[in-house]
Amino acid sequence: MSSQFLNFITKFTARRAMSKKGFIGSRKLRKSSDTLSSAADKSKPLGIFILSLIWAASLAVLILPQPNPANNILIPNQIAPQSIFVDIDFIYKDEEATEKLKENARTSVPLFYKIDSATGKNAVIDAELMFGEIRSKVEGEKLLSSYKPSGENKKINEIIGTLDKLTVNDIYQLSESSEYKDKFISLLKNALEQGIINKAEKDGHTYGQQIRIIDTRGRIRYAKLMSEITTSEEAAQSIAKSLLKYYSNKNKEQLSSAMSEIILALIGEKGNLLYDKEITEGNRSTAAARVIPVMVEIKKRQPIIVKNQTVSEKDQRILQLYSEELQNVTAAENFWRKAVRCALICMFLMIVTGLYISHIHPEVTRSNQQIWTMGTVVILSLLLNYTCMRLFDIVSPELNISPALQQQIIPLALPAVLLSVLIGLRVAVYAGLYVALITGMMFEDSLNILIKGMLVCGFAGVAVRNAMNYRSYFIRAVISVTLSLLVLDLLNLWEFKGTGILIWTEGMSLVNGMLTATMALVLLFVLESLFQISTNMTLLTICDFNHPLLKRLQFEAPGTYHHSLMVSTLAERAAQLIKANPVKARACALYHDIGKLSKPDYFIENNISGESKHKELHPRISSMIILNHVKEGVDLAIKYKLRRIVRDAIEQHHGTDLVYFFYKRAIEENPDKTTLVQEQEYRYPGPLPHEKEVVIISLADACEAASRTLQKPSPAKVDELVWEIFRKRLRDGQLDDGALSFGEFAKVRKSFVTTLCTMLHSRIPYPKEEEEEEDENDLFMESWKTAQSSEKDADEQPPASGSGPLPS
Repeated sequence: MSSQFLNFITKFTARRAMSKKGFIGSRKLRKSSDTLSSAADKSKPLGIFILSLIWAASLAVLILPQPNPANNILIPNQIAPQSIFVDIDFIYKDEEATEKLKENARTSVPLFYKIDSATGKNAVIDAELMFGEIRSKVEGEKLLSSYKPSGENKKINEIIGTLDKLTVNDIYQLSESSEYKDKFISLLKNALEQGIINKAEKDGHTYGQQIRIIDTRGRIRYAKLMSEITTSEEAAQSIAKSLLKYYSNKNKEQLSSAMSEIILALIGEKGNLLYDKEITEGNRSTAAARVIPVMVEIKKRQPIIVKNQTVSEKDQRILQLYSEELQNVTAAENFWRKAVRCALICMFLMIVTGLYISHIHPEVTRSNQQIWTMGTVVILSLLLNYTCMRLFDIVSPELNISPALQQQIIPLALPAVLLSVLIGLRVAVYAGLYVALITGMMFEDSLNILIKGMLVCGFAGVAVRNAMNYRSYFIRAVISVTLSLLVLDLLNLWEFKGTGILIWTEGMSLVNGMLTATMALVLLFVLESLFQISTNMTLLTICDFNHPLLKRLQFEAPGTYHHSLMVSTLAERAAQLIKANPVKARACALYHDIGKLSKPDYFIENNISGESKHKELHPRISSMIILNHVKEGVDLAIKYKLRRIVRDAIEQHHGTDLVYFFYKRAIEENPDKTTLVQEQEYRYPGPLPHEKEVVIISLADACEAASRTLQKPSPAKVDELVWEIFRKRLRDGQLDDGALSFGEFAKVRKSFVTTLCTMLHSRIPYPKEEEEEEDENDLFMESWKTAQSSEKDADEQPPASGSGPLPS
């Protein structure tokens, strides 16, 4: 018990003394697993909180969008100040077109006429009386008595009274023939049965007007054209012509004219067709009722009012109908029902996305930092999509842009462009699909936006993931997003009617590309700093040899600087062979030994004099100096704001390896074992390297340092040395947490051997010249002596009076 207490006092006193002399710092190096950030990174409640934020943001953007109420303050003959587009599929009844169809239906209905039976009967009776009057007149003239009309048909009596004697006799002769008399009556009845219309009424209608005649028995005959119906005059002339067709008297024309007048008087000028208004209007009403109303469909995002157009009464009525329909739709939709439905859909999509990512990238789901990164990108993308949608709704009416182009301005590729360089391509594409699905639900056009999002995210993610600087990243993002949108627009060319909208489409594709690239570049700076993520672009910036730390290393510890260059070459080549990240391996290797800047002379590669400064120090003190360069390296990395991956490489590149030289020396200097030498005190604090690049750096560091001890190095010696170091690390458990497989382990070994052989190559000795150029050597020595004497005289010369100190 007393010996352990003495050992503790001895160690504490030695550390305190070294801290005062500046050999080691006073801050204790904590392992990564002991830090608050590490605990937060593994905290399950925090991970659930992050996922809840993503779920809430997705739900919010689905609930927030509401159709804009229609602006119904326009009046007829007003110039529209802006375009108005519908937010829902809208169907309204076109009153004017419907009324026109109804009018056409009414017009197409034939006119109904009834045959007046009384007119026919009276005509036949009057015909018999007419023949009697002719007989009475002729017989009266034979008896030399005056003719006295009967008075039953005054018009016929007047016509007969105006006829000359010859015409009357001709008619009398015809009436005495039973054949002609019967034919006359038959022709008259037939004409009356066909229907005779008033001339004025016939002229009042178009010849194409159809009519239907209802006979005396109530039967409706087939439709005829108005031009096919005879008037009273036409019927009288037709009967007279038919009656006198085979009559060959000289007085035929005069007789035909007289008969036409008589027949017209018998029929009457009005004819026997009476217009049946009740039946006609009833049929017209029925036909109009059968007309299907003209319904006009206005698709979502189509205009109902165009900017600068003159508003008509029809436009105002359509706008009023749209406002009513929009209010009905909004009132019918239950907010809470929509919220529950959207919440369940978002939760389902998040579960599916989480299962997929946990399968392809399990390390992402185990790290809250990466979940934070992915969640932040998803939330920002959804909010930006919603903002762009709302800004488009505000700007498009002023610029008269069709809302059908709203999808062209949404930055669907933003999550893929960001996450492909922050986490990985497959995570980026799947996060982009999730954002595209939620955005599609916002637009109620999920399939179209999902397809567009899948193609744009995939193409853009592949294009930017290997970008090595920010300029290349920006250009690749612009070109990939713009080209992918242009290709999709060309595939959907038939949807764009007219060159005007096509030009808008192509222009907005370019704007989308510029907008996506700009926002991605800005957010990339923010996310890299916020979450301490190292992209290839960030790592390449710290690979610049003009970096302050590398410049310090170059001048203050040139041996360590050269060693770091060699290790970076070994690590970069090996990382390329096993498909790891060579940029990460190179950057971390350059800074892995910066902790040696605190005491560079205590490391053999920086000791130019050849005398070891550890000769007079206790092995434990020497080991503490060597072990301390890891802690000092982490402090410098924090001071110079190096990325977390670099700090991890500095902290892990030695793992828990043993400082064997000083451990062996401590044992040798304590043969009697009076002081207990604990192996743990001579080991690095760890942790063990995990990522492939850090494991490679750990092995490269040991192999490069050991290769300097080889005398006359050959490929066989180098291979044996590398293999021995690898086996030692394996036996010591330094690679237990490493992500390297045995196949990758073999490739790394082969790469190290090849690279070290090229580094340690020998040169062909050049033969010396037999004759030395003594003149040149003499001139050089003389110049050197002159310079030395000038410096000595300048140092011995006193300063002038009144002058200040000489500048150094």
